[in-house]
Amino acid sequence: MKKLIFVTLAIIVLSACAAPVAPTQAPVVESAPATATGTTLYISATMHIETKFDSWPADKEAFLSFLQQTTDAGIRWSIGGDIGWLESAEDAQEIVQRSAAMGVQWDNHAHNPDDFGKIAYILNSWGVTPTNVVSGFLIQNFDSLQVSYSYQGTSWSPQVIWGGVVCAGHKPGCDDSSISLYRPTSSLQFELHNPNGQFIKLGGGSHQLADAESLAAQIANGQHPYPVIGYTIMVEPETYRIATSATDDINAILAFVERMNQYPFVRWETIQDTANAWVSAGGVPFQISE
Repeated sequence: MKKLIFVTLAIIVLSACAAPVAPTQAPVVESAPATATGTTLYISATMHIETKFDSWPADKEAFLSFLQQTTDAGIRWSIGGDIGWLESAEDAQEIVQRSAAMGVQWDNHAHNPDDFGKIAYILNSWGVTPTNVVSGFLIQNFDSLQVSYSYQGTSWSPQVIWGGVVCAGHKPGCDDSSISLYRPTSSLQFELHNPNGQFIKLGGGSHQLADAESLAAQIANGQHPYPVIGYTIMVEPETYRIATSATDDINAILAFVERMNQYPFVRWETIQDTANAWVSAGGVPFQISE
């Protein structure tokens, strides 16, 4: 399977669940799948609007049109806006409010965890309730993750970690490209499942369209029959293309949606809703290696 990249796809198996993995065991891997009679693949999509000016949407109307077209096609968006963009971009409030009216969810994306509360405060002040997703995360900060963050009377509680990295800057070898759902134990034992853990970790894969299709084909062939599997595609907000791809634009994305809809087990959901479905299906932990 090719190395995955940036759009979130999630897969849910609506069926019987295997017993939870013991705290001393690593997450269940594909060689020991949970018992299941069917699989539903939940696919989510994300993008990060960073503090850097060159990552901001250059054309507000074009950006919102892209979101509307892809939403109309069935994609469910989970977007993370960094604090610098939220505070400084003159069109940030309008983009957030108009996209939320389309059904776009806004996650909490911050390079400094101290900004979690402030981001939640800004979004709430605009009438948009943030999800409980930490969108983008340095694994070394896991142990210091708090159960609640507050800013000027607004409290926000993380529940889901998406996009874990071992080093900043998305340099080679930094990004976690696994397809996984489990509850991490600690920063040093991040891949060790703790059934009593506070936070859910969703590994969105490589975020590439081709890797998502490869995963769906494997599921169709009877592989990975877990109750819930998540995958995320990621788009660059300044180019409207799949992250790191020079060719996968809106036309490629819309064609991808049509192909994926041929699978009866495919559904389109957000990162938060994927994690919620995983819990509802029994919270069976797993990691699918590349």
